[in-house]
Amino acid sequence: MQRRKKTSSEIPSGDGSGPATSPTRKVTSTRKVKRCTMVGLALLGIGAIFLAVTIYYSVDWTVRKFSPPVETSSKWTHQHNAAKERERKAKPLPQPWKIKPKVLSKEFPANTKCQEKPRLTRDVLDKSLALGTKFLLEHQKSFGNFDYEYDWTTGVKTDDDMEVRQAGALWGLSLIFHDMMDTFDSDDPDSLRVLHIVAVHLLRAFEFFVMQNSEILEFNGVTMRYIMYPGTKKHGIGTMGLVSLALVEFLRATGGNVPEYVKMKLVSPHKREELESMLRQLLAFLVSSHSATPIRSLEDRFRTWNKLISGANWKSWQTQEDQYKETGDGGGYFLQNYDNEGLSSGISSSYYDGECLLAIVKAAKYLEYNFLFPMAVGTAKSLHHRHVTMALKEDEDSAETKGFYQWSSMAFFELATVEFEESEEYYDPTRFGSWLVDLALWMVDVHGTLGRPKNTGYAYEGIVPAWSYAATSGSNTGTAQHLHCTIEEGMARLISWQVGMGLVENSVHDWDGQKGLGGVQNSLKEPGLRIDTTQHQMHATILARRLVYPEPNTWPWSTELFVRQ
Repeated sequence: MQRRKKTSSEIPSGDGSGPATSPTRKVTSTRKVKRCTMVGLALLGIGAIFLAVTIYYSVDWTVRKFSPPVETSSKWTHQHNAAKERERKAKPLPQPWKIKPKVLSKEFPANTKCQEKPRLTRDVLDKSLALGTKFLLEHQKSFGNFDYEYDWTTGVKTDDDMEVRQAGALWGLSLIFHDMMDTFDSDDPDSLRVLHIVAVHLLRAFEFFVMQNSEILEFNGVTMRYIMYPGTKKHGIGTMGLVSLALVEFLRATGGNVPEYVKMKLVSPHKREELESMLRQLLAFLVSSHSATPIRSLEDRFRTWNKLISGANWKSWQTQEDQYKETGDGGGYFLQNYDNEGLSSGISSSYYDGECLLAIVKAAKYLEYNFLFPMAVGTAKSLHHRHVTMALKEDEDSAETKGFYQWSSMAFFELATVEFEESEEYYDPTRFGSWLVDLALWMVDVHGTLGRPKNTGYAYEGIVPAWSYAATSGSNTGTAQHLHCTIEEGMARLISWQVGMGLVENSVHDWDGQKGLGGVQNSLKEPGLRIDTTQHQMHATILARRLVYPEPNTWPWSTELFVRQ
């Protein structure tokens, strides 16, 4: 009898519990699951690689460098429109700190002023400023930069030049424009005429420095710009600081509720937006030239700028400040030079450090860059330690401290006169006020500014704000009085060295009344009129008019001074 073959369902399981599953079928099913999983993972991997490649090639990962084309060309129009579109899509700059300028009183106690017979008057200061403005305008070249030095007795112009002093003259003209705008009367024909003349010259200077002689770096939608003064291979970072300062003053003067005449005839909204964009590009380059963030490649510049912006809203004040506050000998300054490719190098320069610090402080305080405030404070502390504390330990009349003096004093004045809408324990403005006054006393008593045979107009860019702070804080009336007497004596002497103010021109019998008018000599006997000497003294004159002799609040709109004879 033939035996029936058992089906698989009838084969007992190993544990005797019932029918068993076929081992062959179980292995086959497991292999299919593994194979499907592997295929799925492979497809996901291919998709991820494809996405990464797409993203990689859709983003420009290399820094592009190019020169801006001429403004009137179609290429310029295309690039300008493309840049505006990128900026429109970009996130606005963060504003994490609620700060506002502190307005100082214009009422000063009598015992804060010099008790001797006054040597200065508001009329004298007004005339000096008007003449100095005329000189700057007369000695601007058709390209937009300035005659570096002019001998007013021979009519000879020197062939020497220096980019940072040229940039300083641009800043000086912008300061004058800002001073004019504060008292501009659109119903006064003289005001209209003079303001128009100054605005045309100033915009020509911006065209020369920022548009015609600059290079542009682009990386992943972010743009930076740096100045390339003609004939120079290694450029000073101080030039970037001074051109940025000029733009800050111009944008402050043309912001807010300006008269329609200014918008329609002088500075259109389009032009102002263009200059705002250029300031942002310059500041990005300037900030990324700080020694706290070493630049090994151009890409490092952009990483530094992007990290600063992205961290502004979530990093604490102290974390941001400490990054730039280096009280040792190794850092906390701005790299002194940059080359034609935009790479920074060099050690610290007290002049350049002060110029760059002032630019960042003013941009943070008055424009949309208040996220830079912790950086400005940390850098100010670091630079004071380097150029004041340590330098004066080596030499009580340090040339390094002198170079830092007026720039740091102006920055400390701005830092001492700022308020937070909410009380912030991490910021102490009185520290900077103390530094400001102490440095002024050093300039007067140790450096001996009144006994110097050369022009010291730069010194009063720091002494005048120091007096204003000391007089309004009421902490030391004797100090305030001492500084005020220095201002009276020192500035009266310097104004007498200005051509047209009644002294130096009397020694030239055949003077025609026009050559060199308004320029300032470097000493009583030197007929050379250097552009930076006049610029520094005009700024000191503006400060004296604003802070020491604020009344009447007008500008000397004498149009005959601004007409070529």
